[in-house]
Amino acid sequence: MVNMIKAEHLKLKHTFGLFLPIIAPFMVMFLALFFTGGFDRAFQAGAWNWWYTLFLPGMLSIVSYLCIKKDKKMKYHHILLLPFALEKSWLGKVGYCILVLLFSNFMMFIGTYVGGAISGTNISLWPGSVAALLLTLSYMWEIPLFLFLSARFGMFASIFTSMVLSIFGTVTLPSSSYWWVYPPCIPIRLMCPVLGIFPNGIPMPIDNQLYNTNVIIPGICLSLIWFLGIILCTTFWFKKKREA
Repeated sequence: MVNMIKAEHLKLKHTFGLFLPIIAPFMVMFLALFFTGGFDRAFQAGAWNWWYTLFLPGMLSIVSYLCIKKDKKMKYHHILLLPFALEKSWLGKVGYCILVLLFSNFMMFIGTYVGGAISGTNISLWPGSVAALLLTLSYMWEIPLFLFLSARFGMFASIFTSMVLSIFGTVTLPSSSYWWVYPPCIPIRLMCPVLGIFPNGIPMPIDNQLYNTNVIIPGICLSLIWFLGIILCTTFWFKKKREA
């Protein structure tokens, strides 16, 4: 599996996909700095909120497409000839994208933490690092989905789906008791008690009911269930290509 992940990394070497996980979080921080007018609490809250509601899913959909692009162009012939189970290649792509997701989230954490340290704002080391880890766990389920959409329909389907999921995830249920019904709401709801940010990006008073940390464990479990379900379905679909 490690070799499969290394192979995926080599495919993206010297391509935009290798730099996107670094560029995306710094682009978000630059925009947040520009629109908030300086390093204050609004900068941290805005940067994190824009990241997990819009830029992170978009980045993930593009990286997923780039991971499958070359294989799809060659109609998977080079993979079909390899002497190992086809599903290992699919799991390698998923594993690589998970590492990219984790890396990019921690780039976001480091950038906002440094900005917060300069301005003396209150999203500090512990909540920032926990947020990066939780966002990785709660967004993993989108990786096999975007890989499947990219393989089956192309880049537009992957990016468009990420936009639709993100928009409805932001405006529908995160503040209600039914946040757990719709998977894109889960990471947004988890960030409320961790970062102290409302789903709309406004800093949240500490006495607000959304500060309840009891949502974290159920949110992680639900996200992992979605991840396992989607990866099982998509791996089975990819495995069938050898029989086709």
